[in-house]
Amino acid sequence: MKAPVLHEPELEFRAGNRHIDPRYGISVFGPADADSPTGPRQIPIALVGPAQAVDGIRSWLQRCQDPIEAKETKPGQENLHQPFPGFSGDSPFGAQLVFDDALVREIPERQLRRLARVDIASATADAVELYADAARSLAETGRCRVIICARPEELRDREDHLPSEEVVTDRQEEQGEQGAGGDFHDLLKAAALTLPAPLQLIRKETWTGIPAKINGQTVRPLQDEATRAWNLHTALYYKAGGTPWRMQRHSSDLATCYVGVSFYRSASGNELHTAVAQVFNERGDGVVVRGGTAQVSKTDRQPHLTLSDARQLLLDALAEYRTTHGHQPARIVVHKTSNFTASEVDGFHEAADLREIDHVDLLWIQRRGAPHLYRTGQLPPLRGTSVQLDARSLLLYTRGSVPYFRTYPGLYVPQPLLIRPATHGTDLLTAGMDILALTKMNWNNAQLDERNPLTLRTAYRVGSILKHVLPNARIATRYAYYM
Repeated sequence: MKAPVLHEPELEFRAGNRHIDPRYGISVFGPADADSPTGPRQIPIALVGPAQAVDGIRSWLQRCQDPIEAKETKPGQENLHQPFPGFSGDSPFGAQLVFDDALVREIPERQLRRLARVDIASATADAVELYADAARSLAETGRCRVIICARPEELRDREDHLPSEEVVTDRQEEQGEQGAGGDFHDLLKAAALTLPAPLQLIRKETWTGIPAKINGQTVRPLQDEATRAWNLHTALYYKAGGTPWRMQRHSSDLATCYVGVSFYRSASGNELHTAVAQVFNERGDGVVVRGGTAQVSKTDRQPHLTLSDARQLLLDALAEYRTTHGHQPARIVVHKTSNFTASEVDGFHEAADLREIDHVDLLWIQRRGAPHLYRTGQLPPLRGTSVQLDARSLLLYTRGSVPYFRTYPGLYVPQPLLIRPATHGTDLLTAGMDILALTKMNWNNAQLDERNPLTLRTAYRVGSILKHVLPNARIATRYAYYM
């Protein structure tokens, strides 16, 4: 049995320059849209939160206009942590954040203190109303591109027992589960889906550099300052309409539409699962499409679509793709974390036939239960290690030891993905290369070795927000509103 290592996909930056590392690529070449007349140059930022938090965020963001040194690393591992080049018109980003006192909405301390005196569900609902009203008044001015909200400290201690925004289990991602009472992040994002500017929530530790603690114990690991600056400013650049980097595309490649299909329950948990599609082109531009109700199969206990609902979901996704990109794709790749039923396969193929799209790959990506590989020595298998177990299944390590870092950067034993096509003629190695490239398209994280492809990485985020939105309510389609 052979275990070839897929080469690390390169990303595209300014003037078509390429590199495997997003941080290196931006630092040396600049963002992919740096020469585009529509790329963001001046980014007006609105701020919402208590006065002290607003001042702290603005002060730290102004500090980030200048370079920030990288965290010290072991000799030979300098690529693991890279300096932040600063965010200004003179920096490689070529853009600057613009602050205006008229784009600030301070939340009075008196109103926030009330949150500590009521139950967590009521406190979260009250906080969402306060912040949503403030964000709405700012967005309606038409003068801000992104609205930054300081997460209320009064909710922190009471919500930190819930899954954090960074730490979510595979099962929760697959099924869209969330802690009781909902989360401030998800509820506020849901309330703001119709605003003309997306939100960016920030925890206090991000701008202070002081880890959050409960009873003297650190709640979550805190990244070094340069890494925090990289991740936040990359997200702000994207939310302002920019393209930090793109997937590499050769002139001979087919224009591809990547679709991640997932399901979520309503906030009450009583209604059936609703389908949602995360739609991306090969450049990484993303939109979100909500579908119909799914039925839970008695066979595998997973939600599935009927033939007509599968057809309609993909037709809606393709319509949104064409609206956004101005053309139909030549190839469709559908990712799902549960098996494809015959009805789903037929429905997706019917949609492709109606749009005269010949190339369709349907891929079931299992994130749990795959066999593990062991490598001689102390480090896990290399990222990109693949094993074709049989004609219909490929084992792929999207996390693992990275030669560019000269180490394994994770804290836990990496879990491989198991890829199973539901279509005939699918080239498993090509599918694996697509997935490996899509793991690098998370603009909330500038490091190159995410585990899940963007099509599935977004599934939990989108579902946890949309479950708080009425079924027939209008929603934002642009992915920036959900990240």
